[in-house]
Amino acid sequence: MVRVTDLNFYMDDALKKKIDLMIKRCTQKNPKKDALLLIEGGEGEGKSNFSFQIGYYAHHKTGREFSSKNVFFHADKLLKFAQSTENQIIIYDEPSLDMMGAEWWKQEQLNIVKLLMTARKKRHFLIFNLTKFYKFQEYIVVDRALGMIHVYSRNEIEPGRFVYIKKKAVEILYNTYRKNKQRLYKKYTSLRGSFPDFVEGTMDIENYEKNKNEAIMSIGTKKVSKDKEKLLELKKSVGKIKTPIKSRKELAEQLGIWAETLSRWAIIGEKVEMVV
Repeated sequence: MVRVTDLNFYMDDALKKKIDLMIKRCTQKNPKKDALLLIEGGEGEGKSNFSFQIGYYAHHKTGREFSSKNVFFHADKLLKFAQSTENQIIIYDEPSLDMMGAEWWKQEQLNIVKLLMTARKKRHFLIFNLTKFYKFQEYIVVDRALGMIHVYSRNEIEPGRFVYIKKKAVEILYNTYRKNKQRLYKKYTSLRGSFPDFVEGTMDIENYEKNKNEAIMSIGTKKVSKDKEKLLELKKSVGKIKTPIKSRKELAEQLGIWAETLSRWAIIGEKVEMVV
């Protein structure tokens, strides 16, 4: 363990070397690259705290800004920020998947993939906090992440423990879970260690908690609202539909939408006036 930054907190020395390589990757002039680190583990195991420590360390090393303004809970907001800036430290702090609506989560994944495909040359240092790595698309976990930290509590009692899994091993771990539903973290570990509890000064925690609560309360509301507005617009022109209609697909084509969208409206309690 070594002490790092002006806050003088402990960081595992082997992990520090890994983080230094990631920082070097996204600060070198050429070629322009970003760096993505995954931090995965159950609720309350310290993912956010650990990401704050690593983010603050990157801030100290690079001089890049780092505060609650660099932490995002919705991928669409993260995408806008990442595409309009360069050389940032960015944390995607994923709320519990159990709180996410299916449609909301589907759109989140699309936005995350779009971010990683379009912002590579922005040289961001990205940290994604995940509750369950296998819930994310393969492109995110296997193709783009440089490594993954799994956090846990020793004997289910003592928090602040972690194992680090290299990029190649992450791919094996991911495929093993998809095939056998086994999360063999220890088998594919390259180093293990511990990290301190919340370090005062790494994050303006009051603003962070306020932003997180607002994000959790908004899950699932935006998409439904847009769907209802679109449906009301379409109902006004339903008289222009040519009948008879033989299938849901044909109805969707006349409305200029996807057939899946009709199914989504049914889920939120709306009914199309013309039933097929």
